Amino acid sequence: MLAVTIDWLEFTVLQTQMPVVMDTLGLKWDEFTQLPKGRFGYHTQYKWDNGNVFIMFTTLKECNEVTLETKINTKSGVHVMITGQGCRQYSAKQDLVFLIRRLYLFDHVNFTRIDLAIDDHESKIIDYDRIHQAAEEGNLTSRWSKWDEVVSRQTSTNEYLGRTMYFGSQVSDLFCRIYDKSLERKTKSSEENIPKKWTRLELVYRKDRAKKLVDHMINGEKSLGYVLRGTLKQYLRFLTPITTDKNKSRWPSAQWWIKLLDNVERLQLTVKKDAKTIEDMTAWVDKQIAPTIATIMKAQEGDMSWLRQIIVDGATRLKQKHRDAIYQYINKLEEGIAA
Repeated sequence: MLAVTIDWLEFTVLQTQMPVVMDTLGLKWDEFTQLPKGRFGYHTQYKWDNGNVFIMFTTLKECNEVTLETKINTKSGVHVMITGQGCRQYSAKQDLVFLIRRLYLFDHVNFTRIDLAIDDHESKIIDYDRIHQAAEEGNLTSRWSKWDEVVSRQTSTNEYLGRTMYFGSQVSDLFCRIYDKSLERKTKSSEENIPKKWTRLELVYRKDRAKKLVDHMINGEKSLGYVLRGTLKQYLRFLTPITTDKNKSRWPSAQWWIKLLDNVERLQLTVKKDAKTIEDMTAWVDKQIAPTIATIMKAQEGDMSWLRQIIVDGATRLKQKHRDAIYQYINKLEEGIAA
């Protein structure tokens, strides 16, 4: 039986303080040690003594000694990163799925990255060599526009040290990684009894895709195995070629792929973007270009003719989304007056 596990969990809790985060994690503050430097723009970083769990935050003022009661910047929040190894270490004491369920109850939490992994210790269904051959021969269709392969070899013997395939861009919010886990373990450790044919498949979800994944898990009450296989069914299909038919869409799915994805529906992970309002546009101008406008105004000693001309020119380039925002804003004002 193939089991799916969480292999990376990263999130930010906003508008909160450290005791709330520690209580949610189910860990003790005195089990963490401060590191010399922060990370990801946060000034302060702590590491769990029992594994690779990292907590990052910025205090409201520089403190020589950080305690559990130290006030943090609630706007930047508390960022938590649990790496692949950290997930295994944390799971020895706590339940990662239960942690996600508790985090989901927060009004202000951003899931920035979640990795799901499935291991086939005998490569009976998920087989690196079979997948690689199918990809090279073009016996697949995918919503991902490309696949890559990264291979490393021993210089003296030319033996493989690692083999990894990527479906989708590694900088995108969703991609698939498949690699020869036996080679990776042999390269990184001297442990015995490593399976001879061990293939791991991982899906990396970031930002909105991670948020949507959690929605499926919590609101949709889907298991880890279901959401991983449902994502694969939506984005990738390996095929049994029919030489007399050039249209791949009519080729049947490979039997091993059918077996892997049996009894799951395609999982929709795209998030519909809300239309921009006048308030959104005002906030964007204030954040992004207000300093630029102020700089030009100072340089031109308060002359605003250049700005008026930009506004006049811009009025001729309004699109439907801009007209809709104006209409909604005026309607909102009129409704307020009527009330």
